[in-house]
Amino acid sequence: MKLKSFKIFTVILLILCFFSCEEKEDTAKAIVEIEATAPIISVSEIAETIEVLTTIDISVSDNTENVNTTISINGNNVFTTTQNQFSYDIDPFEFPNGATNLVISAIDEDGNETVKSFQFISNRLLFQGDEGYSSDTVDSYLAINLESSGELIAFRKLIGYEDLAFYANNEFEKQNLIITNYLVNVDDGSVSARSYSDVKPSTILKNRDEVLNLLGLDQNRVNKNSEFNIEIQEAISYSLFYTLGFEYSFGQSNNNNFNIRYDNESANDVFLYHHTNDNLNLLDDYRYLYTESFEDQTMNFGDLTKLIPENVATITFSEDVKNFNFTLFGFSDDYAYKEFRMRLLYSFSGSTEENGFVLDYPIINEYQYNQKSLSYSSYGKSVHLERKELNDLDIPNWNVIKNESTVEITGDYDFSELTYIVDYSSTDNRTALIFRYQSLFKESIIIPFDKLEIPLEIVNSLNGIGVNLESTSSNSKLSITLTQFENIMDYPNGVFYQPIANEVGDVTKVTFPLNN
Repeated sequence: MKLKSFKIFTVILLILCFFSCEEKEDTAKAIVEIEATAPIISVSEIAETIEVLTTIDISVSDNTENVNTTISINGNNVFTTTQNQFSYDIDPFEFPNGATNLVISAIDEDGNETVKSFQFISNRLLFQGDEGYSSDTVDSYLAINLESSGELIAFRKLIGYEDLAFYANNEFEKQNLIITNYLVNVDDGSVSARSYSDVKPSTILKNRDEVLNLLGLDQNRVNKNSEFNIEIQEAISYSLFYTLGFEYSFGQSNNNNFNIRYDNESANDVFLYHHTNDNLNLLDDYRYLYTESFEDQTMNFGDLTKLIPENVATITFSEDVKNFNFTLFGFSDDYAYKEFRMRLLYSFSGSTEENGFVLDYPIINEYQYNQKSLSYSSYGKSVHLERKELNDLDIPNWNVIKNESTVEITGDYDFSELTYIVDYSSTDNRTALIFRYQSLFKESIIIPFDKLEIPLEIVNSLNGIGVNLESTSSNSKLSITLTQFENIMDYPNGVFYQPIANEVGDVTKVTFPLNN
């Protein structure tokens, strides 16, 4: 019995050993098979055509610890790494235009290799504009010059969307550009030009909708398809009434009946103000109506709100100020302010000779923000301010010095604009050419107008009206405008950026003459 049990036990033991060995053998085989597997390469989508700097994401997985990955373009190795996950920037300016082969090769420490190949068309985009087409009255052109030398490398009349894209040939060495839009008046041949400095190749301008989205602006169009009437009875002689807002319009009238057209989906109130035209101090007769009713209404002149002394503010000018322009806008809240959904509260232009050196203006408490827009000249400089608060006429301590070929600037600012104006002649001060050159902050700006190669079509247009750009010293003016915004931000489209509403907050602009 014991012998039989021993035999059975021995058989079972042999069976277990057999299966155990088979399992080990299978495991070994599996390990060998895994080790023999080549690396796996995963690549994000690569476009069929690449015109600008394009980033691709690459991941490499393998069972060994060390994998060497190489990227080659058109047979030339351009990148090598041992990282498992990485990105690579495809720059079309680093290889010729046309069909391009990109190969990614990954080799692990056992010598197993995986190769993936991709083909795309490379095209070196210099610049992509947005709108600015020619019309019946204006011929619009776009020119591209090298920032370093001023050499003209591209020029085209803008007729349709396809004219807005400019490409470089294989000889172009990547460097900053100057982009210029020339507008030629069809009737008189005069030219208006605006240049933008330090533009990087492959710049694509965002369209208006994209800019609005980046700025968080709505700028919804209004439809002034509703109307109501206001009648003011017993108005005094020489009365003038004004009403103007983002969502409604009327204008100015010396009558007492007003038909106001408005957008019934967005308008919340209407503001109307009055003064006479026979009083140098307009606030003496200033009265206003603030209403949230859009029903026909009749009221007596005496029912309009009259200013009290506490609601009158004052600006004091220095003795060198001769003339000024002032406008007051009202905004109901933060949203209305940012979107420039304004109400015209007051407007006045005058001279210190007639009106003195003190300007009074109303404070309208029905609106959260009273924005003051003031322009004047002081000590040879032209100043423009847009401020929510205007307790004094403080401006930044900017200093501008013109050298032979540069303008040196001290002080912080956001944008500069050199302006070169050429009249028809020393005796005819009509403007034949106005040329603006816009830059972001720089401490030193090279004056570009002498070094820029002007397209022959533009030169011929100016020659046709008797203007020779090589001899304009007696009938030309040069100035620079510095602009500072309250809100620090990444400007959409960079140097091409122009404020749309009030997204930049308070604005300070000072223009310095540079002729002397």
